[in-house]
Amino acid sequence: MYALETQKNISVALKLSHDDLLCSFHRAPRAGAEELQYIQLVKIMEGITLFDSNDRWRWSLEGCGEFTVASVRNLLDANSLPVVSSKTRWIKAVPIKVNIHAWKVKLDILPTRLNISKRGMDIESILCPLCEKNVESSSHIFFTCPISREIFRKVLLWWEIDVVMVSSYDEWLEWLLSIRLHSKHKELFEGVCYVLWWYIWNFRNKSIFGSACPSKALIFEEVVTRSFIWCNHRCKKSFSWVDWLKTQHIGTL
Repeated sequence: MYALETQKNISVALKLSHDDLLCSFHRAPRAGAEELQYIQLVKIMEGITLFDSNDRWRWSLEGCGEFTVASVRNLLDANSLPVVSSKTRWIKAVPIKVNIHAWKVKLDILPTRLNISKRGMDIESILCPLCEKNVESSSHIFFTCPISREIFRKVLLWWEIDVVMVSSYDEWLEWLLSIRLHSKHKELFEGVCYVLWWYIWNFRNKSIFGSACPSKALIFEEVVTRSFIWCNHRCKKSFSWVDWLKTQHIGTL
């Protein structure tokens, strides 16, 4: 349309003041792309009202017209983040890094050997580096690997919860929501599970990249000790090490 305009420097206000948009064109638009663009231009101009004021910038992502960082953040999130069926779970009793790690377990976006091979990288083996029996997926490394299951069993015995075996994050979450615990107690237990996943992944990385082979026997002790330190410093009411070992005493925190 600009190519057909004879007055290249005409203002928008003057153009709208004409009875017909075609009056300053050197010829009428022809069929095809020109006609289609002209129809689109007419639709865009319908209902346009100009006010007697200076031009100004207006931010279209906010109704008030003012720029906000939140509006850009929401736009980027809507177009780049994956769609999930449930809200992100966040446990305040454990650090941010542990929560983010649990979020990655849920979405299966950790660089397990299976995920790395799916991305086209050539690796020597996709077997679990801990048991070397099954493919290392997120479900395996955190839920079905014999080492993970044994430590999870110890955690359940420590918390005096009936031993159950789960095979994936979804199964774990469904089971977690079904167990009967005080709400505060359950939140702390979920945080302990997050810490468990954190140390399993840490043990896995040390087994692959470390100079010395880490001890499997220390994983459970690290989970108990570190979860106590983190939870005790983040809960509104502090509790003793003895109470932490006897979890039925911390249900009213």
